[in-house]
Amino acid sequence: MITPQLSTSGIVSVHATADGHVIVWRRHLATGALETETTRQRGWIFARNLQDVQHLGDQLSITPEPAAPGATYHAHDLAPDGCLDDRAYRYLLSGPSPRHLETEIQRGALSARGLSARPSLGDLSGYVRLGYTEQYLISTRQTYHQGLTFDQPVRLQFDLETTALSPEEGRIFLIAVRDNQGLETLLEARQAAQEGEMIEAFLDLVQKRNPDMIENHFIHGFDLPFITARARKLGIPFRLGRACDGQPWTVDDGSRTPLWACPGREILDTLDAVCRLHLPSSSLKAVAQHYGIAPEDRVYLEGAEIVHTYRDHPKLVRQYALQDVQEVEALARIVLAPSFALARLTPRPYHKLTRAGPAKGVLEPMLIRAYYEAARPFPASEKGHQDPHRGGHVQLHAEGILNHVVKADVASMYPSIIRAEGIGPQQDGLKVFNRIVSDLTTQRLEHKRLARNAALTEGERREHHAMQDAMKLIVNAAYGYLGAGRLARMGDRGAADRVTARGRELLQQVTAALEASGVQLIESDTDGVYFSTRESIGEQAERALIASVSATLPEGITLEFDGRAQAMLSHQVKNYVLLRYDGTLELSGASFESSRSERYGMTFLRTALLALLRGDVPGAQAAFVDVMDCLSSRTYNNADVSTRVRISKTREAYAQTREKRREAHLEAAWQTGLPFRVGDRVELYVREGHGQTVMTDPDKHDYDVKHYQAALVQNYATRLRKALDPADWSQLFGGRGAGLFDRPVQDMQVQWRLVPDEDRAEEP
Repeated sequence: MITPQLSTSGIVSVHATADGHVIVWRRHLATGALETETTRQRGWIFARNLQDVQHLGDQLSITPEPAAPGATYHAHDLAPDGCLDDRAYRYLLSGPSPRHLETEIQRGALSARGLSARPSLGDLSGYVRLGYTEQYLISTRQTYHQGLTFDQPVRLQFDLETTALSPEEGRIFLIAVRDNQGLETLLEARQAAQEGEMIEAFLDLVQKRNPDMIENHFIHGFDLPFITARARKLGIPFRLGRACDGQPWTVDDGSRTPLWACPGREILDTLDAVCRLHLPSSSLKAVAQHYGIAPEDRVYLEGAEIVHTYRDHPKLVRQYALQDVQEVEALARIVLAPSFALARLTPRPYHKLTRAGPAKGVLEPMLIRAYYEAARPFPASEKGHQDPHRGGHVQLHAEGILNHVVKADVASMYPSIIRAEGIGPQQDGLKVFNRIVSDLTTQRLEHKRLARNAALTEGERREHHAMQDAMKLIVNAAYGYLGAGRLARMGDRGAADRVTARGRELLQQVTAALEASGVQLIESDTDGVYFSTRESIGEQAERALIASVSATLPEGITLEFDGRAQAMLSHQVKNYVLLRYDGTLELSGASFESSRSERYGMTFLRTALLALLRGDVPGAQAAFVDVMDCLSSRTYNNADVSTRVRISKTREAYAQTREKRREAHLEAAWQTGLPFRVGDRVELYVREGHGQTVMTDPDKHDYDVKHYQAALVQNYATRLRKALDPADWSQLFGGRGAGLFDRPVQDMQVQWRLVPDEDRAEEP
């Protein structure tokens, strides 16, 4: 039984254990003071039947009411008059603690199911269970961050500078620390003997500043594993948390790197949030430049340079380290704010939400909460379909370069269809799925409106923007949840099919109306419709055109203006380049953005694209000639032609397969003689006379010129084919040399063409 709470607002962290012990930390909304409360909770779980707990005998009470005070094990019969579906989870089982309840279920399953060994609870069918913190939040009708803005909790950022990437091979020599309460400092250990004192000073500083959140970029994959390993080696108890022994621990949540958790402090990795955004690069420096948050005097150092630079120019490395944590703090405001807001909506800890899938990890706990609060049986999964639903269609109508481009967007098409037509899982007797989508869509539109209100402060507008982003994540996950089949507890493939069928009808209605107005369609799907007005008509007329089409759509479905561009290169479905009216270039899709692209190739591609989108074919040729000349004269260095590759095997694992199958990037790493691990990243280039090689000196110029000249054509110039007549492209980039009948480059023009009907549709 839960003891009375001091408050239901301001939760910044919850530590709930298997024995039912719960500690809650809150920030007082008015004063910001930290409040701590300790309580206990019963464990609870939805159960289809009681076969695994029959052995409890008189210890188990079964009633149509919730557990009475003093009850040991209890089954709350949520359908005392009988359940329409005998596969539904009819009982809400509870016990003295989560561990007690789970242990008895496992013990009973041994005999009830004829098992030879005690199973894990996750292996037993017939149950719906959430984590201990989620159980507490649901049973007390609470969520994190109620009443708090993003900056009211204490947020601390730290970053390590180390002599090697592995704690077995190197040590920490500098720790940069800052928080949102005015702290900014450096801890240093210039001598190896000082490292232990520095780590202890860091732990003391954390306890003194008492942050609610600890943030960094790749904190789960590098900083915490490294510093805990070094502390262990030096015999230092790494007491980072607020409760128990304070030791952080790892959770295997199926991600590439384990999730680190800490009692009383939420650990947030900005890298997790960035990876969801599909940016060209997820490195801190690249993302900071992308968002325009890098300091004007930003120091840039390659990883291998940092230790050597520190020996001779320590001030430079100190500045570099402090700027790292400054960028993390600024980045967190952008990429973590939606997860912070999301924690107000769903019964899950904040630190899990940057990784949680929006359907299973966010929406489903909200559905479970609704059935718990209503004291109704949780529905059984749908019968029949085994495979996930595949979704709708994408159509490419034209390819090449088109001018005067506009994007129209059916505002949240699938959520709008779900909402307008009352679509939801057939088994959802409470109709809570549709209610969540409808309510959050309404609230999201209001937050979106307020985020544009110039009368509000910047902080207030940020809060509204974060809330609308959080709500958008949930409502946009609704359709995917329906179509996930048995991967989702309340998935309904039939309902998902109705959504996509209606979506195709609406998309067809929109594209037909646009075509009737005389525009040229370029690409259409549920994310919107790109079209060309053929001639410049101005933004006001573009908006009016979209509004006139929107007026023909059913109530609840709205077509919105979603941007414009001078020109667009339509290459393939979801692969295009836009030249905005302010002169900026936007590349979208793997054809134009790849983490493995070389710097020299992207230099050419961006320059040539900018020229072609302006109709300047000679400019594109000049860019090609210039890069070819720079390669020939070795003006570029090795860093300009290198590519960054992720290692997929350990050195030991590759040794076992190397004789049978050589893998180029692993072979290059092998030849260095150094150890490597899964997840390590190396810079590779093709060295003249040696093939693919790990780059050790970025300033050298010993790359294979002919290889990179050929790659310029094959890997980069080919992406321009659809912008030109085939003969013109071959003349410009094919490498066949000047021909007697070649036409002057200044006479060449960019082109576009209609995509044949048989090539238009594509499954996403």
